[in-house]
Amino acid sequence: MEVDKDTQQVITQNIPHDLPKKPVNMWMVISVILLVILVGLGAYELGKSQTISPKGAMPHPSVMQVSASPTVAQQSPTATVAPVSTGKKVSAGIKNQFFSPYTITVPSGWVDVHTTNTANDTLTITKGQYTVTISQAAGGAGGCDFPGDTPEPMAQVFTSFAGITGTYAQFRRGTADNLTYTVCEQKSGGFAFPTSVGYITYKLPAPADKTILSEMDGMVASLTK
Repeated sequence: MEVDKDTQQVITQNIPHDLPKKPVNMWMVISVILLVILVGLGAYELGKSQTISPKGAMPHPSVMQVSASPTVAQQSPTATVAPVSTGKKVSAGIKNQFFSPYTITVPSGWVDVHTTNTANDTLTITKGQYTVTISQAAGGAGGCDFPGDTPEPMAQVFTSFAGITGTYAQFRRGTADNLTYTVCEQKSGGFAFPTSVGYITYKLPAPADKTILSEMDGMVASLTK
């Protein structure tokens, strides 16, 4: 069957022709590829940083060492004065459940006065305004609190002290005013007063002569029982 020209023209017009192809955007393709690569690298680095280290590789915590500053008023607990080696040997004291007889070396230039009765035995050693007293009499007793110590009931509190190494014990002379000193003896529970030979006290003028104070410490260091 033959198709007339008009019909053939209509059919020809209705047949779809190939649409023109759009050109590919190469920059967009490159950008997508780079984006995928960057995302992959980021995920890899994140996973690497979150990897749990084994116990052996864990860092040890550092320990900060803090040096405690010494109390300004506190003096060295170690004696720097030598016991009096030359002078007059003075014996005093009584034997009872609290105290013991003793001997002390008194250097030249000091005056000693010993008084005793059934209730009291006192040795007073003087040089001008400086006085060392050793008294065996009824009185209170307790601990000695020095800078840094925990406060105790019935204790004497001192703001400074100096250590004295004796022939039979360690001593500390403590003060709160630099005019009067109390000598404490180291016992099983710490430093306490009175000592085993009595209540030992100093009286000094202000300002005190360090050389004379050293002589007083030397007399305490010379004590023997």
